[in-house]
Amino acid sequence: MLADAYMAKIGKKVLVLEKNDQCGGGVVSIEIAPGFTHDPHASGYYTCVSSPIVQNDELGLMSKFGLEWRKWQAGFATLFDSGDGLVAYTDLDRTCQDIAAYSQKDAETYRRFAKECMALLPLLARGSSTPPLPMGPFIAMMEASPAGRRLVDMMFQSAYDILENLFEAPELRIHLMKWVAEAMEGPEIKGTGIMLVNLLGLAHSYEGLIPVGGSRAVTNSIIRCIEHHGGTVRTLAEVKKINVADGRATGVTLADGEVISAKDAVVGNIHPWRLGDIIPEVDPELARAARNVKLSNHGALNQQIALTEWPQFKGGEDARWTEALCIEYVRKDELGIRKVFDKYRYGEIPQSHLSPLTILNSRKDPSRVPKPENCAMYLYHFAPRVLQDGGLKGWEKHRQAYADAIWEEFKSYTTNMDDSKIIARHIESPLEHHEHSMNMMSGDIFGIGTTIGQMLGRRPIPELAQFRVPGIEALYLVGPTQHPGGTVTFGGRATAVKMMMDWKMDLKQAFTVI
Repeated sequence: MLADAYMAKIGKKVLVLEKNDQCGGGVVSIEIAPGFTHDPHASGYYTCVSSPIVQNDELGLMSKFGLEWRKWQAGFATLFDSGDGLVAYTDLDRTCQDIAAYSQKDAETYRRFAKECMALLPLLARGSSTPPLPMGPFIAMMEASPAGRRLVDMMFQSAYDILENLFEAPELRIHLMKWVAEAMEGPEIKGTGIMLVNLLGLAHSYEGLIPVGGSRAVTNSIIRCIEHHGGTVRTLAEVKKINVADGRATGVTLADGEVISAKDAVVGNIHPWRLGDIIPEVDPELARAARNVKLSNHGALNQQIALTEWPQFKGGEDARWTEALCIEYVRKDELGIRKVFDKYRYGEIPQSHLSPLTILNSRKDPSRVPKPENCAMYLYHFAPRVLQDGGLKGWEKHRQAYADAIWEEFKSYTTNMDDSKIIARHIESPLEHHEHSMNMMSGDIFGIGTTIGQMLGRRPIPELAQFRVPGIEALYLVGPTQHPGGTVTFGGRATAVKMMMDWKMDLKQAFTVI
């Protein structure tokens, strides 16, 4: 909807069509018990923080349309089964102090590497909010400087390659490789190195954010922006087909048969696997290339749990665990953790080395719970997307047992959690993700895989990376399968830039930074 908001801002007559009863895709909220607000998908906001939409309030979401943020002092933390751990504070000095408890040498190396990542972040951040260069020219540009050559080198490595070369302490490697894997790729998959660079650049340049009132507050502020500028938003309006005449997109046909015409353009959030179905006129070779796009290494099983009280962690009441947006709970077994990612790839549910993640947003935003002592917990864990035992539908059989195992593992890191503390619990497996959004194909919450072959000017494929479909005029693409990728990136801004460039409009009408 971000591209739609920009189009409304410049005076276009905008109609947004949403298949669900709540707009936003993964940027939604649910209530699983009276007074409890939970975010079943987007819960912590990091990759969008550097966007001009946040830094410059380019659409007025904060100043005009009611969006409020709360900040965290640390983006993520790792609590080991031994009771100790690491915290990635925005403050680099504090982070290095934590690391020095395991290795003074690693603390010094980390400081140098983090500063290198921070120096590269403006380039990466600017690139994420504008149309990407084709991969060839991008690499040629990077190769012209030592810093650029270093970035290219890391782009083609795995995140674990970089960690193994840099750090001696297994605790630090576990801490970072687990976090990198939140991009839904195994940390040893080649082409994931750029994720580590982006992560550390963001982690030590910006504080993590959450929206007051839940993720739906982000979507609602965008809706208010669109409506303020004269646009219309319709829910329960599923698009089944993009209508094309004489090589130009002319509108859409809805699931109920309604035909809606478009004057200037159609903007579609279309998964590449569905390109040929939604646009029958598309070149069959292009549709086949799009269908060959690879999905992510793993998916996720999410639990929203309403608790009577806050978790208390083993190892003492360390205030560090109240400062981190995300907390990973990981066994101090590096090899075991590494091996689990192969289980996901081959459709096997791991029986050991479970490593849950929690986000406890009601700590910063008490409006999400009915009483201060209550906790609205997001309990998340990686999962194979498609099971050997039953495929995607196999989750109907295995969902509850896997969710229970994850809950039991989490409880082992606390001193006070048991089933009596649960007020309500909501579980979503890759099957539910697939059913929720047509972009979460086969349970891929990032849309498609995020490795270097499907990033930047190759996302999802080079022919579609400029937000256009060759052979179809007036059709533009948005969504997590497009540049810059999954998570809440506010990537629709880049599509809006492309549209205005094609129309030869003055970009200053809509954008404060180009």
